[in-house]
Amino acid sequence: MMNHRSRSQLPLLLALPLAILFAASSGAQQECSQCTPYSSCGEFCQYCILFSQDGCQEYAESSCGEPCMQCTPNYVEVSREVRGTYGNGSMFSCSHHKVEWVTRYDTNHCNTNSTYWYVSTCEDSIDGGKSGWFPDCCNGYGPGGVLDSTYTCNHQHSC
Repeated sequence: MMNHRSRSQLPLLLALPLAILFAASSGAQQECSQCTPYSSCGEFCQYCILFSQDGCQEYAESSCGEPCMQCTPNYVEVSREVRGTYGNGSMFSCSHHKVEWVTRYDTNHCNTNSTYWYVSTCEDSIDGGKSGWFPDCCNGYGPGGVLDSTYTCNHQHSC
């Protein structure tokens, strides 16, 4: 059973580890050079104000600045262009891949710079497959030997 004295020390014992954890995490800010146009406008960072041959000796705090994100974006796909197609297989199966350049637009206009309302990525997806003895996913024929343009390849694996 806990006596009155040990019960009053309990909040102090719980607060001490939390204070140590907070102090350790507050020193782990990112360098301002690591900010991107997709960082939050209010995101804190630090930059060096005193250099020596051993590296940075003193930091100052700042925020990521502009361009930056001021809200949660809502990206909507506006274009998708096939850039590459290739087959990948083994003895008993193969998969056909398409590589697409996909562009999305932020309908919320969250970035402070309109250039960053558009985001493009290169996406690789499997759009077909075959099974059998050493199947070829690039020979122009789909499963069952039916002519199918999906199964042609330009052998480009990236955008």
